[in-house]
Amino acid sequence: MKIIILGRGNAGCLSAIHFAHFRHFTDKKVEIELVYDSKIKPVPTGQGTTLDFPVSLFHCFKSSFYKSFPFTFKTGIMYENWSKKNKTMLHAFPLGKYGLHFNPKEFQDYVCNNLKINFTEKDENIKNYNSLDANYIIDCRGTPKSLKEYNTLINPLNCALLAELPKKENDVKWTRCIATKDGWCFYIPLPTKTSVGYLYNDKISSLKQVKNNFKKLFKVDKINHVFPFKQYVAKNPIIDNRVLLNGNRLFFLEPLEATAMATYLWTAKCHYSYMFENWSQEQTENSIKEYINKIQNFILYHYSNYSLYRTKFWKHAKTLWDNTKTTNLDQELNQVKNMSNLEYQKTFSSNYEFAQWHQTSIKQWHDQIHT
Repeated sequence: MKIIILGRGNAGCLSAIHFAHFRHFTDKKVEIELVYDSKIKPVPTGQGTTLDFPVSLFHCFKSSFYKSFPFTFKTGIMYENWSKKNKTMLHAFPLGKYGLHFNPKEFQDYVCNNLKINFTEKDENIKNYNSLDANYIIDCRGTPKSLKEYNTLINPLNCALLAELPKKENDVKWTRCIATKDGWCFYIPLPTKTSVGYLYNDKISSLKQVKNNFKKLFKVDKINHVFPFKQYVAKNPIIDNRVLLNGNRLFFLEPLEATAMATYLWTAKCHYSYMFENWSQEQTENSIKEYINKIQNFILYHYSNYSLYRTKFWKHAKTLWDNTKTTNLDQELNQVKNMSNLEYQKTFSSNYEFAQWHQTSIKQWHDQIHT
């Protein structure tokens, strides 16, 4: 069997890592080739992960990545100004567990230099899947040119400003998410610099206004990128039985709670089950879309009680939450609202998750925001 992965972005590299490791449990002769266009540049912003990312790296590279892959530890997410009750709230990872902060280019270079699969550089875009000789193709080539075959995900944001700050000595060990009148900002401490971004809705706030707010908040001298975006998910994550979508070719949702890397890994697991564990196409697609729907809903829940602000943006965000059908999350919220201390402690040993979140995360957010 041969698997071709298109694109060496985060999703392409994570798909390669996943299959390079797990082929040893099915067929060590499975051939994996990653094909990429060197003209396409990595996303120009820092990246934060959840707990499963360092585990996946360790599976493939053992302890060597600690020595040669530059990163900082991430112990959780600090929410600032998201609640009138608690101006700062730490969504903490369990003691002894951690995610990572890193530069996407350095991660992608590390994978391409160290993973034992075939890498092929093609300085042109693949226009026809039929030109590729493979049993399966995993397409991770980024945002599609047309969203005709995609459904819209519900979220109040549609644009981001990106910038960098000098590295701060003895900086925080978590991602900062700071609510603003226009949306929210991220602050990601990287090994050699700090990546910051300002997310907002350009139908509500002007670019000039947001730039001024961004510069005032972080003392930013230069804004490197203005990044408009749409939020979507593929109607059919599998095409013609052998083409499987991942990364931004599959979906895009704003970066709150670092959902991208976890979703790429979940999708790779579903792809593996489709190829090697007799999952049907319907089962695989439903599993992927259900996971992304849960992510959409829990991210939307973060906007459900305004913040410190009652501005036009936050009223719009609250309205989206109020008008969105979130049956799966509503069931979780009803359960955690009335959870006793004993039941809460038991959830720590449970393997059950709502998309990438343990029930403790949902309860932690509810209790700090809504009670």
